[in-house]
Amino acid sequence: MLDLLNELIDLVDEAADPERVSEIYRRLCAYALTHFSREERYLQAAGYADLARQKEEHGTFIHKLLELDHTYGPTDPRLLTDTRQFLQHWYLDHILHSDMQYVKTLKRFATEAPVKAVLFDFGNVICQFDHRRFLEVLAAACGKSVETLQALIFEHSELPRAYESGAIDSSRFLAKVSALCGHDFPEADFIQAFTGIFTLIEATLDLIRKLKPHYKLGLISDTNPWHFEFGIRNSEVFPLFDSVTLSYEVGAMKPDPRLFEDALEKLDLLAEECVYINDRPPFAEVATAHLLRGIAYTSPEALLARLRQLKVAF
Repeated sequence: MLDLLNELIDLVDEAADPERVSEIYRRLCAYALTHFSREERYLQAAGYADLARQKEEHGTFIHKLLELDHTYGPTDPRLLTDTRQFLQHWYLDHILHSDMQYVKTLKRFATEAPVKAVLFDFGNVICQFDHRRFLEVLAAACGKSVETLQALIFEHSELPRAYESGAIDSSRFLAKVSALCGHDFPEADFIQAFTGIFTLIEATLDLIRKLKPHYKLGLISDTNPWHFEFGIRNSEVFPLFDSVTLSYEVGAMKPDPRLFEDALEKLDLLAEECVYINDRPPFAEVATAHLLRGIAYTSPEALLARLRQLKVAF
């Protein structure tokens, strides 16, 4: 926002062409609307006492920008001066003064916001998975060893990642795996083997059932269409989730923040209001860096203890 303000001031100082100035006005208005909306949402969630004044100043800023855009003229020194003074006043008075008044409130909110949702990873948090089951079926059909197939598919190829990121579809994945194995696998048999790798972690299912009456629940999973359709969707835990974020639909994989953004948008919550559970500590740390409360899952007992520390009721 400050970059746009500075760019606009520079153009005004240069008495630039109205169309160039108008473009920056439009960009500044569009961003300001997004910025103010998010800022006001945070202030409301944090219980900021002076929110009404912030909203009034934000409205005044947008209205004045539209007015200046309409009246701007590079040959009118008074308009150039008025524009520059207004933009500088906004920075000096609103951003450096009014906005500084809510710093303590938002810092407190960042650490004390009540938890409203718990987001779960799927693999090794809700379900354990064993690729060896899948590879044993392939090995019996194509004559290669499980170890060879493990190396071909999961170690020396990008196929699983390409499939989970949405870069290739199911038919392409099957064709490429068949080519690597030197065997044309019937689709139905392949799907059965490929998706028969999950074992539900009963302790997590029990926890999710206890959380359900009190919190929104979200699933964030690096997964692919067949694992989702024939594995995740069919699990007894799936109907308990309020939102589902899938890597192949978003077109990104952990730790890409777009996955968190997708989940937060679907749940209509702020990051500080959410706990995120993943079995890989680096991914939990990334969640924390993006203002969620990341938990690295190590055992059911450790997870319950950490949730209690965060005052999550179950």
